[in-house]
Amino acid sequence: MPIQEQAGIHVIESLDDFAEARVEAVGFIFHGSIPVVKGKGKVSSTTNLLHFARCARLEKIGDDETKIWFRSVRVAHKHLDEAVGDKRWKWCKYCEREITQRVLDEA
Repeated sequence: MPIQEQAGIHVIESLDDFAEARVEAVGFIFHGSIPVVKGKGKVSSTTNLLHFARCARLEKIGDDETKIWFRSVRVAHKHLDEAVGDKRWKWCKYCEREITQRVLDEA
């Protein structure tokens, strides 16, 4: 199933799309490299990061990286585990700290 047909996932194809996703600040944005064949190629989890859409670190990413917007964290986890591979992507360290704090605050 192509990404565009899945609910809650949108490939960011232009700088305008990226700017719109950042302005709306809803959801999550992944950036990095997706291997052509799952499990093949050199894809490091340090270059494949998932951020909150409002994360200031997104301003520093390159134009040549794949960027995908996700509506929810569950959709993001499932899609990235399937497309990129388990353990081949991770949270931005600043966003991970924020989400950890949210979980602690809710407990």
